[in-house]
Amino acid sequence: MRNDSKIWLGLCLGSLLPAASLVAAGPVLAAETLKIGAPESISGDWAPYTAAHGLRCMAELVNEAGEYQIELDVKDSKSEPQLAIALAQQMLDDEVVAVSGTPASDSLIPIAQLAADYGVVTFSAMNTQVEMFATGLDNFVTTAVPDPFNAAATAQVAYDQGARTVVLFVSDAAGTWTRALPGWFGEVFEKLGGKVVGTVEYPGFGISDWSPFISKLKTMDPVPDAVHISSINPDVGVLIRQLRAAGMDTMVLGSDGFDDVTLASVAGGPANVDGKVFFAAHGYPTPGGPLAEFQAECAKRGYEINGAFFGLGGDVVKLLVGAAKAAGSTDPKDMLEAIYTKGPFEIITAPTISFDNPWHYPVKEVPVMGFKDGKTILVSSTVPTDVPHFKE
Repeated sequence: MRNDSKIWLGLCLGSLLPAASLVAAGPVLAAETLKIGAPESISGDWAPYTAAHGLRCMAELVNEAGEYQIELDVKDSKSEPQLAIALAQQMLDDEVVAVSGTPASDSLIPIAQLAADYGVVTFSAMNTQVEMFATGLDNFVTTAVPDPFNAAATAQVAYDQGARTVVLFVSDAAGTWTRALPGWFGEVFEKLGGKVVGTVEYPGFGISDWSPFISKLKTMDPVPDAVHISSINPDVGVLIRQLRAAGMDTMVLGSDGFDDVTLASVAGGPANVDGKVFFAAHGYPTPGGPLAEFQAECAKRGYEINGAFFGLGGDVVKLLVGAAKAAGSTDPKDMLEAIYTKGPFEIITAPTISFDNPWHYPVKEVPVMGFKDGKTILVSSTVPTDVPHFKE
């Protein structure tokens, strides 16, 4: 390893385990093993958002540090829920302390139910659906904030950028992520003084021709300032490109599905996105910050960096190690209790993360991005306080 890599590794792993001021740490034996199972979406619809690469790199860094040994079993679920469930069952039988699935609740809920019988943590680096915090799922952890936080942060930026009217694009393609999230955006947007002037139903993923939906927008009087859609690229990139081709400079607002390095090019280049596209995601690589440094170090090691989702994978490993440290145990039940009660924990994508609320959802800063010269820029990074759905 190069000297500069050794220096960075020391700095990173110096904060890999939560500081004493953040987490009360118990005694830990050297080189304890954490076996983690990850049926990840390395191929298929969710592949651009996989956390597999970040999981692998952080596991490598932890293993080099030597206090813990991570045995990471990553297998491709092909973004198929049933395959993810089958792979998770195999990993549970192999005595992992934590197991994941595809990003959506259609695999994570049954996996969490299976894992509960083993006393094992179910994790997702990027799941944001409120279904995962329903009564009965008391062994689930994610390092991505739930959709109402995403919606609230985006609504504030949209209003600050001058939007006053919005049309919501909704679908049942991915449960509450594609249907309820735009509604939560609208709820906060109207509290701020904006107005939801319409709702458009679209059928799901894989749309290459948005012209029927764009035609509806063009007939509105007045034409809305903005549209909000929670979907994935290339679909949203194609929507943006076709809006501009139709002569519409309408602001396009979205969620973490916009966090794809190819979005600007699919959308037709800088002129189509600069100052007109905004979305909330899960981390921004501020120069010199932990996420930027983690990405740079891992890139040197040959890992593929896929936006903030890479950092979320690092967050999961860092959180599990921090939980073991805080609990003084690698028993998954003890680790889960530590996650819920002994935070906040230091992570990669935000300064800290905590779970000490009645639903045990993660609380951390939510960055909202825009574009300049076709490159993402950070517009704001806050912890939203007026959040729909979750009420004390």
